[in-house]
Parts: sequence; C-alpha cells; structure tokens
Amino acid sequence: MKTVLLKIYFTLIASLATLGVGAQSVDFNSEHIQIRFDSNFNRDINWLDAEGNRLTYFDPEIQEGIVVNGRLYKSFKIDRDRVVRKSVDHSEFGKCVQMVVSGIYTNQDLSLQKTTTILFPKDFNNSAIFETSYRNLGNQKIRIDTVYSQRVALKSNESLAVEKGKYNLVSFQGGVNEWGSDYAVIGLEPGFSQDNSQGMHPTAKGEIIGGGMPFIDVWGKNMGVALAHLGKQPEWVSLPVRMDVDNTVDMGITEIPEERLGLKKWLSPNEVYTTVMTTVIFHKLDYYNALNTYGNLLRKRGVNIPRSSPEAAYEPYWKSWGFELDFTLDEIYGILPELKNMGIKVANLDDGWFDYYGDWEVNKAIGKFPGGRQDMVKFVDRVHQEGFKTNLWWYPLGVSAESQLAKKHSEYLVMDEAGTYPVDVRGLYQLCPAYDPAMKHVENLVKRFVVDWDYDGLYSDTRGLSAVPPCFNVVHDHATPLESFQRVPKVFEVIKSTLDKYKKHSIHEVCICAVPHSPYNMPYYDIANASDPINSLQTRRRIKVEKAIHGPAYAVGDCYQVPEDEWSGFSVPQDFESAMGTGAQVTTFYTDLDLEQQMDWKRWVKEYNEKKLSSATYTNLYDIAFDRPEVHVVEKEGQLFYGLYADLWSKVDSIELRGLRKGVNYEVYDYANNRKMANVHGDSPYINIGFRDHLLIQVVPENK
Repeated sequence: MKTVLLKIYFTLIASLATLGVGAQSVDFNSEHIQIRFDSNFNRDINWLDAEGNRLTYFDPEIQEGIVVNGRLYKSFKIDRDRVVRKSVDHSEFGKCVQMVVSGIYTNQDLSLQKTTTILFPKDFNNSAIFETSYRNLGNQKIRIDTVYSQRVALKSNESLAVEKGKYNLVSFQGGVNEWGSDYAVIGLEPGFSQDNSQGMHPTAKGEIIGGGMPFIDVWGKNMGVALAHLGKQPEWVSLPVRMDVDNTVDMGITEIPEERLGLKKWLSPNEVYTTVMTTVIFHKLDYYNALNTYGNLLRKRGVNIPRSSPEAAYEPYWKSWGFELDFTLDEIYGILPELKNMGIKVANLDDGWFDYYGDWEVNKAIGKFPGGRQDMVKFVDRVHQEGFKTNLWWYPLGVSAESQLAKKHSEYLVMDEAGTYPVDVRGLYQLCPAYDPAMKHVENLVKRFVVDWDYDGLYSDTRGLSAVPPCFNVVHDHATPLESFQRVPKVFEVIKSTLDKYKKHSIHEVCICAVPHSPYNMPYYDIANASDPINSLQTRRRIKVEKAIHGPAYAVGDCYQVPEDEWSGFSVPQDFESAMGTGAQVTTFYTDLDLEQQMDWKRWVKEYNEKKLSSATYTNLYDIAFDRPEVHVVEKEGQLFYGLYADLWSKVDSIELRGLRKGVNYEVYDYANNRKMANVHGDSPYINIGFRDHLLIQVVPENK
C-alpha cells in the first residue's frame, strides 16, 4: 500500500513539473517557476505568479560561468541525451522534483564539463535550489580564478514605475558596510554597486570586516527576487548587486577560490569543482517572505534557528550604558527604584566594568569594584535583592594586547600569514573560534559570570563578532586557514551551551553593531538586537528583518531608546510607538527623566507589559518600501494591532487595513491615545484619519 501511495504522489508531482527538450532549449517548469536553458546552457528563470509583471529577464551576458586561466567560460553545449528530470525524496528538503543538465566546452586548450542540479522542493514552491559542478575533462591541470555560482538579470517593467523621485527597485544587502548605513532597504539607481563580500574586506573607511548575512533581495512594486547560499557554515563568497546605466540589475553569488586559504584553486584531470548550494526565491511585498523562506531552508539543512524565545526574553530592560564607561555603582543603585516603579525589572551592566578584554577581571576603580571580584558578587547580590534580574555585557572574542591572556596564552589568538596578530576595529586581537583551548577559555569565563558572580544571562556585543580573519597559527593545526572564519558560530554555541548547563533560565542576547545578523550564529541566542540603528526608520526595518528570518514571535530588541535630551546620534530617540507597532522588545539606557517624562515612560512600559505584543505574531501584509503609509501588523488572539508611520498623513487619503475578514465588523481603538474610533467592516477595510509621525490602532472583531 505504501508503494502505491508513493507512486500516486510522484505522479501528482510530475503533473506539476514538466520537462521539454526542444531543438533550441530545455525547459523545466513547476507550478510556479519556469526555467529554460538554451543550447549553450544560458538560463532564463521566470516566476509564473508574476504574470505580466515579471522582473527577471533573459540576458546571455549575465549568466553563471567559470573563469579558467584568466578567461571566462559560460557557453557549454548541452547534452540533451543526459538531461534528467525525476521526483526524489531529498534527505534535507523532502519531496522535490529534480532536474540535472550537463554541457561541455571543448577547444584545443580546454575540455570542461558543467553539470547543474536543480531542485523544486514541494514545501517551498516559490524557490529553486541550485548546485553546479565543473569537471576537468582535459589532460592538463587548470587554474580556477572565479566562479559565478549564481547570477540573475532583472529589469523593472516601465509601466510599473513609481512616482517621480522614488526608486523603481529597492534592495536588501546582506554585506557589512559602515556604521549607520542601511542594509534592509537600499534604493537602486544606475551606477549602484555593492559586493556584499562575506569574507574579510575593507570598508570605504578602511575597516577590515567580514560576515553578515549571505542573502540579497531586489524587489519592485509587484514582485521580488532573492538570492542566498545555503551552505551549512559561513562561506568565503560575495553576493554582488549592480545596476547598469540602462537600469539592468545584475545580482549573483561569486566564489574566488584563494589558494592561500585552502580553497580549491587547481583542477587536475578528471577533478571536480562544486559550487556552494544556492537558492533563488521569488516573492511578493518586501524582503519578509523571502527571508522567512531562507531561514526555513537553512533549518532543513540543520541550521536550527529558533522560531521563538523563552518567556524571560521579552521582559523590558534597562542597561547602564547611558552612564558610559565611567559609570559608578551608586548611579546604578540610584536608578533602580525608579525603574521598579516604571515596571522594568531587568537592569543590565554594560561596558566599563572590566580591566582588559580577554582577562575580564573587574575594574578596581573607585566607585566601581575596588575590592575585586568580591565587590562584583556584592553588586549582583544587591541588584537581585532589589527585585531585579541582571545580565552582563561582554565581547567574547576580543583580547587586549596588554591582557595577561595575550601575554601568557598568545597561542589562543588568530594569527595572519606574517606571524602577527590582526586587530579588529577596536584595536583588539581575537580568539580563534576553531582552537579548542581558546573556546575552553570562553566556557570558563561564562561559568565565572553566571556561577561565581550569579549573573542571569549575557549580552554579547560588537562588530568583531561578525567574522574573524583566516588563521595561520601553526599551533592550531587547522585543516585550512578558513577554519577560524567558518567556525565563528562555535563561540556562540559555547556561550549558549554553558549558560544552559549552569543557569537554566538564562538569556543570551546578541548585538552585532550595525551589521546584519549571521544565520549561522542565530541558533545560539534568545534575543536579536536591532544592531545599533541610528533612527526610528532603520529600527523598524531591522526589527522586521529579524522577525522574518527567526520567526514572527521571536524576541527582537528595539536598541535602547532614550529621551530626546539624552540622544547622542548612536541610539534611538524616544519612540515607544516604533517598538510597540512592530512587536519589538522595549529597552533603554536613559539616565535622568524629569517627572513628566517618568509618567510618560511608566505609561508606555505598562502598555508594553499588558499587551505583550513582542511575543505576539508579526504578520506580513505591507511592503515597507512601497506602501504608504508604512504599516506593520501584529496579531494576538484574533485581534490585529497596526503600527502606522508617516511624517504627516492627510485624512483625505484612505488607509487600507489589510488582514480583516470579509463579513466581519470591527471596533477600532487608538490605544496610544486611549480613544475609540469609527468601526470598520471587513468588506470595506478602509479608514480616513490624519496623523503625524505615528498611529497605533487595535482592531477587535465585534462580539470577540
């Protein structure tokens, strides 16, 4: 019976995927995606759901290929007799339709076979997964310079042009750039170019940094196309996006196999080079659906990104950074009663508490911990006695040159080819994540913090956690120098596993300053910080990013709003409306509120604690780039909470409340101002109301 059912299933799948082998092309269609190869292996890919609004287009110059001995090869004569299409039960992606296409390039100097395997997963019907290999069929060793493992050409339909002065196409760029630059929504215009290198590279200001998220997305008003690699660990690749003068977008994934890093640079006769696994994801609206799909595809490969957070992760909290590096314990003690009265019961100790990175011994300055570790224990005890939980800030990979660790255990450090220790943007050495004794040091530190000192959790921070350079330290006996780069997730795993072992309900929060979070680190923390946005718009965009790839109820921090009179440009000025409207966690590091401010903050913290929207379900109904006003929706127990944002919105312009059910009447409340508004019906879900900056409304089905 089981065999019969499987045959029926595969017959049904085959009806949704067709293969055509014609004189000029090979076509491979699923219910949603069409792929066509011409006789020279040039590929056209099209999302059938886009109908007449397709964004992808065929360009024989923008194709996958390989650069061998300095020359690009992208035309391979397809062998039609070897084209295969079959239904498979993939070990990771489950039921799929698979296509395999092979082609050969031959001249007197080179003979090379290209084979591309494509998967259409049943559970991801707007995605196609690719893996390509190149086999040296010649009798000479060949040098691989560059591999274009994924490449897509896009062009916006001119009939869908947006209003004058606005971008027709916008993008998500997962690479690392300067602090303050956006990565979630970047408009594209002729001349735009960004490499999104995941390997170590210099920024425009000379900072050497790598990592980020190996994901790019370009979308317009009607559809979008995202690319990502699906490796199980960080890979030394780039994901370039360019727009030419004719508005053509060239987006792809590029591999440069550097021999010094242990990557496969040379192919002997009959040897094979295999690209990273990549995916093309089609979607409507902004990056949310594509990121959500990307996260789920990685989960299928064993990258276990959590979809939600422990209950304690949603608590609002304060941290001491407002007092900066020269804080005193008395300043912290003095603010605790005010925090408690406000409804905040978590007070975290930020930067400035230690002597040297790497040693993490307490700062014995007067006003801090002059008695050493025992003063730290007394501090934590007092904070607990006051009714608070407390978490500790640190940078687990950083090591000061002056530290005892650097002097006594320099073998723990990443070393470059010259035998020196590279430094990050803070001027610090870095522990090698691929060297077990270094990770044992991290484990012992975590145990000190949560067992000896009794902290309730940790806050791991700084841009240096994004990536570390390749390591050439011979003591480490690396298989390749890239092990240090690829095993950065190990430090997060060590922290999380040690916390779970010694402090059952501990929380691990991560902030990678102004950098997209890497999905490979995500399995090992409970709160994703919005990564140091510099304004409210960036905050909301980054919150939506994290809700997308983690899950709609995951805990995402709003990144520390402060009163406007304390704003310094590297935090978020007071904006509870942005946190509430996006379902984010409320956090702060304010130092001094007047009585009026205290009343306002108390009201908002009470609203946050009662509504519990940060653990509710973010619902993707609007495009953050093209819909106006900007709208976010959070669903909780059948009620919808809308956060609307615009500099100034006129009541003359109707606002569609998406997500309402047909035939249902709804009561509408402006919960920020405690006022009842006119009801709205699901058959005509429009409201007309003017507002400045923001509007928060709660929509409740009648008789709920």
